[in-house]
Amino acid sequence: MKEQKENEIELEIREHSDADFFPEACPSCKSSNIKRFTYHLREVQDLGTPLICRRIHYERVYFKCNECGEVFTIEHPLVPINARYVPGVIKYAVVRVLEKGDSIRRVTQDLNELHLVKVSETTVQRWINEQGKKEYLPTDLSDEAPPENFSGFLSLDGTFKSVKVKKNDHNLVH
Repeated sequence: MKEQKENEIELEIREHSDADFFPEACPSCKSSNIKRFTYHLREVQDLGTPLICRRIHYERVYFKCNECGEVFTIEHPLVPINARYVPGVIKYAVVRVLEKGDSIRRVTQDLNELHLVKVSETTVQRWINEQGKKEYLPTDLSDEAPPENFSGFLSLDGTFKSVKVKKNDHNLVH
């Protein structure tokens, strides 16, 4: 094993293939007379650490039925079809934002810097929209009483804003 220098990022590659899960029968005609037809290689991102970049080299295999000519693929148990990230990466982001209350920007930054997962804020936002409960919170909170011991400050994506209008902010008063 190669000695790792301080602050050098190590690349960890795992390999998965649909060929390891050869189907028993054609999904159309149920014939067992099938063969491996073609394949497509992809790189799928996994959660890493600050010094380990984890990637999966994934081989999507297409099979062809010799009886009916149907070309099909299987669902790999670890890598969903067309996935660019393992499900654990998406779950990590969704839990951090929806359950822990972290900002999307912060979670994206942590994924990029701490876990070496190249992902954009737009992608994380899409995961939250797909996994989250839209319309769960009311959009108009004007009738709600503030929580007990409310400091008068709100944190919006890490930026602190005063809820009260300051005496010199004449522009804000209509």
